[in-house]
Amino acid sequence: MRKWDLFFELYESLPRQGPGDNASTRKAFEMIRGLSRRPRILDIGCGNGMQTLELARISGGTVLALDNHQPFLDRLKRDARSAGMGKSIRTVRRSMKAMGFRDGSFDIVWSEGALYQMGFLRGLKRCRRLLKPGGWLAVTEAVRFRNRFPAEVRRFWRDEYPDITTVEANLRKIRTAGFTPAGHFPLPVRAWIAPFYAPMEITVRRLVRKYREDARAQALLETWLAEIDIYRRYSDFFGYEFFIMHRE
Repeated sequence: MRKWDLFFELYESLPRQGPGDNASTRKAFEMIRGLSRRPRILDIGCGNGMQTLELARISGGTVLALDNHQPFLDRLKRDARSAGMGKSIRTVRRSMKAMGFRDGSFDIVWSEGALYQMGFLRGLKRCRRLLKPGGWLAVTEAVRFRNRFPAEVRRFWRDEYPDITTVEANLRKIRTAGFTPAGHFPLPVRAWIAPFYAPMEITVRRLVRKYREDARAQALLETWLAEIDIYRRYSDFFGYEFFIMHRE
């Protein structure tokens, strides 16, 4: 069993590919002011697009949903058609590291749980170029809620995302990238459990049974169960922060 085959077998089954929920997406969107009636939105690393659908519903605009995994985009297209939003959402299969859009193309750039793949500061700067003057950027980023981690949490983030830092440090990066912060808030625990970790745990345990003769698959599946356990025990120490910012 190859790692990425197992990864996609798991993640294609989930309602979301990372923490978040519609209530948090709406809360972040409500911090944006002065939009045109039909804003043009880019959703970077959209996955199967739960937040994409919500953005199309609440914005009245058009959303270009970008991801590099076609099955996620296929599911989003089916869901958009079923919801009567097939004309409001367009998908494009492309890496966020090679998006190829012209500068100043969008009123809003959105990215939930994905921008870290470019490096947070680098990603901010790239998104700023894509925005029209006066445009908005909304992203979630993993953050430390406390300066000191227990050893188990420190080991987890050293392997998962060694650049994780505090809310205050990320606000400094936002200003360095040429944005004015408009607001921020932590994702609530419910946004991690119900739409992400609860269904993940159910699927992982099913896959443990399915691949019980495959030692490599078992080792990979155990890492996902350990991740869920780390969050449940240490959610006071880390989480995702939703940052909303304005390009002057």
